[in-house]
Amino acid sequence: MAIKLQILTADPQEIELIERYWAVDESGRYLEKVSELGGLIEMAQGVSLASFIRQRCNAFDENQVCPQCAALIEIRNRSETKKTPPRIPKLCTLCQEDQDAVALDAEKTKAAELERRLAEYARKQSTRTVDYSAIPDHQALLLLALDRAITPRLTSGGFTVGDCRGLAPRYVGDFVLQLREAGLVLDDPGRARPGTYYWEGDEIWMLREQVVYRLAPDTASKSADEIIRSLSDRVYTDAEGIFNLWLDYSVADVMRYLGAQCELYNHYLSEQELEEIKSTMRFALETYSVSQLWSVVWKVVRDAASLANREYYNRPKAAATIPGKIRRNLEKVQRESIELRAWSRPEQNPAGTLGMVLGETLGVDENTSGHMASSLISWLTGQSCSPSVEAELREPVRELMTIALANDVGSTVMLRFAELIRAGHDVGSAVEEIGEALRS
Repeated sequence: MAIKLQILTADPQEIELIERYWAVDESGRYLEKVSELGGLIEMAQGVSLASFIRQRCNAFDENQVCPQCAALIEIRNRSETKKTPPRIPKLCTLCQEDQDAVALDAEKTKAAELERRLAEYARKQSTRTVDYSAIPDHQALLLLALDRAITPRLTSGGFTVGDCRGLAPRYVGDFVLQLREAGLVLDDPGRARPGTYYWEGDEIWMLREQVVYRLAPDTASKSADEIIRSLSDRVYTDAEGIFNLWLDYSVADVMRYLGAQCELYNHYLSEQELEEIKSTMRFALETYSVSQLWSVVWKVVRDAASLANREYYNRPKAAATIPGKIRRNLEKVQRESIELRAWSRPEQNPAGTLGMVLGETLGVDENTSGHMASSLISWLTGQSCSPSVEAELREPVRELMTIALANDVGSTVMLRFAELIRAGHDVGSAVEEIGEALRS
């Protein structure tokens, strides 16, 4: 290691101190310690030896060469020297300043381009309108719930995802994204905080939690309040869309409870594991209620907590068993026709305004099974009385009643039918199960 010095003083004592400070042996080790050199010359109070020398000398490390102009790199103190050339050399001061200036110009250009694009985007957004009388039922229900969650912001100003926390127990951003992708709520870049939109490579990205949204204007120029009133008065016809919204909401309700239970026992699940559980729960909710699946979560999480205390196990390993345990538990329940217990709603797990709107519209809550929700939605949308449904049930019902009356068990059959419906079975499956029991 060799240090090239540019002496800026004519004082012999200072020159000697500088040379002794930077002197090294053949292996690159400094010949004298800094602590031994500090008392050789009088310095102002508070001035360090390195600072004193730096004011009177420019030092350059011959092992560090600017890759751009081949100049030696200036060093400020001993710690910046290198015994061998570095694998990734750094630029000298002048080249670094030039590079920084070029980068700054590029950033200014990109900032101007970003501003231009956002202005153009905002202009296009301002021309978009929606025919709210034609939107799907599930989107209408979601808008009604959103209005309750952020009143009066939906109709009188902008809002962020953070403002919508009361919409659902979990996945609020996903529900808002549904409305954004449908064009019912629009981005409002002019109201967003600086830094919300930024460049990533050659693409514009955004911080979702900072994006400001607003309700898209109506095609017929109705006011926002009129839009909400018209949505409240609509006749629902889309059973499949409403049922899928109920499933989305119910999954959020179950997963919020799962998150709280895992936090209680310090179980940490990966995104992949959470997605696996969401898929399992969504399928299970077509049959069971939210409150019944809470009981499954409660049992499985506690089993995992107990497993974590066993020899050769730890919390990460125990937590990793949760997705599989939930799936196997539900498979056993279905295979052995086990009746799941129902848990009461925890105080720290509110239903959210979407749950309230679904409850008022459909008559559902956390105790409503998937079968029952499907039946209620069919009644609401007028599909339960369709000719095809009646035709399917006509013969099985006639056969069931004939057998029941012939065996004088009509009242027993009706009581059992009511019990199955309350448990969440649809009419067809209830009739089939009672018929099989009578014939066996």
